[in-house]
Amino acid sequence: MKYIFLILTFFIFSTITLAQSTSLIKAEKEIQDKALGGEFDKQIIDLNNDDKSDIIYTYQCGEPRCVEVYMNIDGVYKQQIEEQGGYKLWQVGNEKRLSLSLYHCCGESPYTSERVFGFNQKTVTLLENYVLTNGMYTESSYLLLPEMYFQQPVFVKNTIDNYNMRFSPTIEKLSPEGKEIFTYGCEEGTNIIAKIKLGSKIKVLANLIEREPAWLFVEVEKNAIAGECNPIDFDFKDQKLRGWISDKFVEWK
Repeated sequence: MKYIFLILTFFIFSTITLAQSTSLIKAEKEIQDKALGGEFDKQIIDLNNDDKSDIIYTYQCGEPRCVEVYMNIDGVYKQQIEEQGGYKLWQVGNEKRLSLSLYHCCGESPYTSERVFGFNQKTVTLLENYVLTNGMYTESSYLLLPEMYFQQPVFVKNTIDNYNMRFSPTIEKLSPEGKEIFTYGCEEGTNIIAKIKLGSKIKVLANLIEREPAWLFVEVEKNAIAGECNPIDFDFKDQKLRGWISDKFVEWK
């Protein structure tokens, strides 16, 4: 019986190893065909804490780089992510997160696409998916993002129509230099990036209370944005928009 058990164990192990090798050979051949010059890099890492090696591939696929994530699921490598952009990995507790940043065109854009993924045993979850102003196109990236975020978001609604959403917490006009750099706002010479429809549900991620009025760093859905001034339509799809609003005309839910 012991001899039979050893043979079965060896057979199962060999079958799994063969399936893994076959799936990787197929994946890497397809990636090589897509990559400029046929060259790609890969990072081997356990993404979901199951003691199995997963793989992140990166390669040049035109102006941007492409990122593909393959997870070892039931002994076979399966593609879970295929995106363009640069990636970054970090830890939240004992879980890993992967973020992807993509400029809308040609490596430069006044707005960036930001996507954050988490990893389960057999799937990948899209945790965050939003558009943010690119600090390279503003006078300064200072306060483009808050220094601290709430542990849990809260919600408000705006009490006036076409409520200004800005890339920074100020109503001051841009300097002549700023006007030269950032020419994509809703109103020339301002930091206004969108107008929010009356009574919209607005997610508040952080605040800045040392100024008057207080400022809220928020995220809004595409359907909350009024008119044609809409960074999401700049070239991004099905994403949210992040920026700053004053708390002067909002009601807390």
